[in-house]
Amino acid sequence: MFYAAESADLIANGGPSAPVWAFFTAISLALIGVIAQQIAAKRAANDAKIEAAKAAQNSEKAQKNTENLANGFASSVGRKLDKILTEQSELAKAFREHLEWHLDRSPPKE
Repeated sequence: MFYAAESADLIANGGPSAPVWAFFTAISLALIGVIAQQIAAKRAANDAKIEAAKAAQNSEKAQKNTENLANGFASSVGRKLDKILTEQSELAKAFREHLEWHLDRSPPKE
């Protein structure tokens, strides 16, 4: 048995044939797919642009917050704290020696 389509079977009276509808459907779906990809790409680019703007703002804030570190403020504070610690240690040592002097001079209690 051999089935072959005759030209009369492929052409509908008064309208496009099935292969033409299939071709138009495939072209339409491809076009819709391309448009959907373009919309998705545009959304992704827009989202990336928004995120980049936020990152730039955060970068500017971080730069302002670290200006004191960049101009040596933190290191000068560190030096001052080291100086205070040294002076505090010396004061504690002198205070301890003074208390020992008082303990040595006081008469023993009975």
